[in-house]
Amino acid sequence: MLSRRRLLVGLLGLGLSRGQGLRAEEVVGGLEVPWALAFLPGGGMLISERPGRIRLFREGRLSTYAELPVYRRGESGLLGLALHPRFPEAPYVYAYRTVEEGGLRNQVVRLRHLGERGVWERVILDGIPARPHGLHSGGRIAFGPDGMLYVTTGEGYERAMAQDLSSLGGKILRLTPEGEPAPGNPFLGRPGTRPEIWSYGHRNPQGLAWHPETGELFASEHGPSGEQGYGYDEINLIRPGGNYGWPQVVGRGEEPGYVDPLYVWPEGFPPGNLAFWKGELYVAGLRGQALLRLRLQGERGRWRVVRAEPMLSGFGRLREVQVGPDGALYVTTSNRDGRGQVRPGDDRVLRLA
Repeated sequence: MLSRRRLLVGLLGLGLSRGQGLRAEEVVGGLEVPWALAFLPGGGMLISERPGRIRLFREGRLSTYAELPVYRRGESGLLGLALHPRFPEAPYVYAYRTVEEGGLRNQVVRLRHLGERGVWERVILDGIPARPHGLHSGGRIAFGPDGMLYVTTGEGYERAMAQDLSSLGGKILRLTPEGEPAPGNPFLGRPGTRPEIWSYGHRNPQGLAWHPETGELFASEHGPSGEQGYGYDEINLIRPGGNYGWPQVVGRGEEPGYVDPLYVWPEGFPPGNLAFWKGELYVAGLRGQALLRLRLQGERGRWRVVRAEPMLSGFGRLREVQVGPDGALYVTTSNRDGRGQVRPGDDRVLRLA
């Protein structure tokens, strides 16, 4: 059972009935830029910290599970985490990191779980583009309902890379648990293309979630809100082989050959991860400093957002959102990432009920 400290958080009265509220319980604090969570069967969680640590929180105790060398600058470092879909029978923990030795790049790596610690096993995918400024590294990894590993990658601030099918940058990738291109990928066998690619034309995607009923993949993506002064951060419904437009199309272009986003922020919200909870889609906001609930209507392949409601604020930048094994929603703050206002106890993992 996770120990935690309760904090009452109001909902600002935004589209909600009077007296309704979320109870936010602090599970653990004092973290350094937590990026992703992975819940362990039998209790406890793994927490990646961008400087290169994976922390284990179990029965009220925080310990170091593994330390990995990383290139930490800008948005790069140790980012996504995922457990093998047959964990613990297949005792593997996957992580996404930026490394400098041997040439600056991003990798997906695998560790072997040994109870209280993880030990290095191997790199399963190498050569994901990274740049010295450390921006637009993507970094979310998650296993889908099909048992395959999905990986989001940024275009490293080199816009043309997102449209280049010979590059792993600016894409969503789909791999087997061993790191091979997954069967059924749309570009398998096509000369001059990377067979790992599932979709392309992405700027800096950082979130993945599957619809609990249809199994469709949704992704969050950072738009150019910091560049031209407008928003265009996005939620996308991902189609195999789909071209999501960057940099040819920003926001909804309604142009042939490109997939328009499901939802676009009119002002900058750069989203972290997203998760389906109680039938609705929740999105963590970094610059937006809020947890947003998106109410969807429609059916498979024909969804639309009919309402967007801020559900949690007052904790600063939010990056991870994920449903825990207890059915509650877990959120991490990201105030120590160089872009936030550090609050006492930051950074934290919060449990929402």
